[in-house]
Amino acid sequence: MSKSAKILVVEDERSEREAMARVLRLEKYEVATAESADQALGYLDEAVDLVLSDLRMGATSGVDLLRFWKQKEPATPFMLVTAHGDIESAVEAMKLGAEDYLTKPVNPDELLLSIRRCLEDRRKDETIEQLSRRLDDKLGLENIVGRSKPMLDVFDRVRRAAQAESTILIVGESGTGKELIAEAIHQNSRRSRGPFVAVNMAAVPASLVESELFGHVKGAFTGATASRVGRFEAANGGTIFIDEIGDFALESQAKLLRVLETHAITPVGGNDEIECDVRVVAATSRNLEELVSEDAFREDLYYRLTVVTVPLPPLRERPDDIPLLVRHFLDELCRANGRERMSPDKELARFLETFDWPGNVRQLANCLESMVVMAVGPTLTVDDLPANVAPARHGDQPEVQIPIGTTIEDLERQAVEQALERFDGNRTRAAESLGISVRTLQRKLKDWHAGGGDDE
Repeated sequence: MSKSAKILVVEDERSEREAMARVLRLEKYEVATAESADQALGYLDEAVDLVLSDLRMGATSGVDLLRFWKQKEPATPFMLVTAHGDIESAVEAMKLGAEDYLTKPVNPDELLLSIRRCLEDRRKDETIEQLSRRLDDKLGLENIVGRSKPMLDVFDRVRRAAQAESTILIVGESGTGKELIAEAIHQNSRRSRGPFVAVNMAAVPASLVESELFGHVKGAFTGATASRVGRFEAANGGTIFIDEIGDFALESQAKLLRVLETHAITPVGGNDEIECDVRVVAATSRNLEELVSEDAFREDLYYRLTVVTVPLPPLRERPDDIPLLVRHFLDELCRANGRERMSPDKELARFLETFDWPGNVRQLANCLESMVVMAVGPTLTVDDLPANVAPARHGDQPEVQIPIGTTIEDLERQAVEQALERFDGNRTRAAESLGISVRTLQRKLKDWHAGGGDDE
């Protein structure tokens, strides 16, 4: 934001209004003045970069002006000037979206410093949005938000891999956006006009894997009252995305390998092969090399899938992207829920940027959705955080000492066990609180030879 920024000064006392305007003009700001809130509203259609308003101005207060202005122009920084006796009201106004407040008599240096800070914060927000748009325009990755070095590397790898016909494996923790990357690969490929078909193997029973992927003929098994087209045939001419390939039934892996090599499928119960011109993109949150060593995944299929690998970084390794993601999700969620534009205050913004986010982008999105639905005003605070994310207040719980030698797996297991205990063994609610899928929770319990309660 340059020094030519336009500032609207709203003050019913003429001498104070002219004094503040004079200070701002000496700093080369463009200044407009209004002696009442009603007169100030006349500037709503003009390009005002910051509003500086007195708190008490007769029938319509500065808080009333703040509330109405933020409904129409939520991105405009708003500062209040108040007497010492009205500080409590000014603090309340901060919760409604005011960026700062000053007490009378106004110190010119403090006024200019606060204005520069507010304008600089707005400039940063605009820069973030411009960077996001530029990345979208340059790479065609309009559904993926990121400007950090790890994500720029991912975008570059996606752009290059998309042009080939090779099988691609996307590797990343749960919630990192693997399906979005798969869609971006499809959209940036020569197959973009063809279908994009996704199937999550974690959600398909082992007995139905082959029918789901390759289809079946009428009478192939009990209940097959009609022939069914499989996902591969439905994706002909386009891309099939096989998510959680690590959960692929071992007994069906040989058939998948043959399809990858011959580009032809045979429906369950059928005899005739059907050629399928399909590009395969797979994804996993599991370590396939370990599964191979445990004889839980075919080695030849592993090498066939890893012709090109795209690793996705967890959110904790790309904190620079969190402000972008927060703004992106808040805008989408506010539109979807019919809410006015919301923004985090500085304390919440710092918390969101430093939180570990074990459930990655999905957990962040779910957290923000909860806040958008439940928050009262346009400014979000740490008090609006859902219970499973909110930081412990001083005195709420004792400091946790982690014994030397404790491994990440030990901590992960403790977190799972505590979540299950908190929700009386309910795996669905425990998984939601941890930011992971129920299937992932079940797999961890199986790996640890632990038990759990019913889902409901």
